[in-house]
Amino acid sequence: MNLEKIEAVFFNVLEDISDYLPDLTLVGGWMPYIYSNFLWRTTVRNPVTTVDIDFGVDESVTGEYSKTIFETLSSLDYKERHLKMDRLFPVVLYKEKIPVEFITYPTVDIKAIEKMVGHQIQINKIEKFDFLLKHRISINIQATLTGTGKKKNKSYLLNCPKPSAFLYHKGATFIDRENKEKQAKDLHYMYFILRYAPDIDAILKEVSQYREKGYLTNAPDSINKFFERVSSQGCLLIEQENGPDEFIRDVRQDIFDRFKGLRDALQRNTA
Repeated sequence: MNLEKIEAVFFNVLEDISDYLPDLTLVGGWMPYIYSNFLWRTTVRNPVTTVDIDFGVDESVTGEYSKTIFETLSSLDYKERHLKMDRLFPVVLYKEKIPVEFITYPTVDIKAIEKMVGHQIQINKIEKFDFLLKHRISINIQATLTGTGKKKNKSYLLNCPKPSAFLYHKGATFIDRENKEKQAKDLHYMYFILRYAPDIDAILKEVSQYREKGYLTNAPDSINKFFERVSSQGCLLIEQENGPDEFIRDVRQDIFDRFKGLRDALQRNTA
């Protein structure tokens, strides 16, 4: 599926669940695309590195909904993947082969979430995920819908993690990923922010403040372990994930230098 097709599916999903967006937070691999195109408004080569569409959801649902997300999407052109052969539910919904998933944290009041999402949809629980839901910004998304044969321009106000929160959270959680491929993707997301964010100094200051406030205390040690030297495994994983780069001669050195800035920020006293 090419980038144009992936974008079209993504925008159509936003339209399908537009009524629920105030109570959802877009997370995951779409963040580089959202940050570069709609927050920083910079031209970046191929920022999308995943097709999965992930929404975070908290128990503090503010809207009053006559239908659940499951009821709304199941009446449209979504397919269901059953997680257990002997049970109808829960399911993961797919829009044209792209999964649309929902994520929360283990201590959440799941019943409060199910009133909006629906008990029929699989809601994944991930440790430390509440940090992202606490540190959000709203980003205005300009979309072009193409599903009806005619192009239609729409805008959506989308809740997203702050770039600093996304960066710091990845720094704390990449080490827990179950395989090197997923570790490499998470580290590459971090490198993307360190490389392309126009306000990187402000982002690093916010990262320092997260550490000082006691959030995700394992992040500095995990990052130091993977980026101690140019030959450390973090630099190698990102270099491989990034591939050849027409703009930087020594990609591995650039990775090391940018993560050195992050490591220094995590040691800095912001008081």
